[in-house]
Amino acid sequence: MLTLMHTVSVWLAQFGYPAVTVVLLAESFGIPSPSEIILLFAGYLVWQGHLSFPLVVLAGAIGSTVGAIGAYQLAFRGGRSLMLTRFRFIFKSPEQLQRWEQYFQTRGDRVVLIGRIISGVRAVISYPAGLFGMPFGRFITYTAIGAVLWPLIAVTAGYLLGPEIKPGLLAIHRYEAPVVIAIVLLAAVWWFLRRRRKPPLA
Repeated sequence: MLTLMHTVSVWLAQFGYPAVTVVLLAESFGIPSPSEIILLFAGYLVWQGHLSFPLVVLAGAIGSTVGAIGAYQLAFRGGRSLMLTRFRFIFKSPEQLQRWEQYFQTRGDRVVLIGRIISGVRAVISYPAGLFGMPFGRFITYTAIGAVLWPLIAVTAGYLLGPEIKPGLLAIHRYEAPVVIAIVLLAAVWWFLRRRRKPPLA
């Protein structure tokens, strides 16, 4: 973890805003990237006066949005046939796939928006949006909003932490996995209960 923090700090020192853009672009495309670390360190550099707060947020938002568009288009153009042929253990029938498609087309906006803020989820959320045919206009709107919110939150946290940035990063790394697991479990319980709910009597 300390080695990664050092590497990210070197990237920021050498490349500045483009480093933020590239890291968040890679993450939104599904490539594991240290977005939390680079945004928090960028906030620290804003606190020191070396970087501009609005420009860091803009650089992160651009990278995140461009990567998300690439992932969406990749899934939209070839994902459906792949899911039905290679991942039938997930979607056991075209009907089940269609139900998920209808969900993303009608209520995918909140999933995309919230997913852009959750660690791990923001790296993959564009793929189901593209796979299930979420209208591109709605996708890009809510993606752009989330793409601004995430760096805004992380850079602000780095700015407020100031010289305590390293202990803060270590704490985030320690508790990040349990938080993500808890969110996934809650979502699974909600889905299970929703499936078991009986329709109201006529």
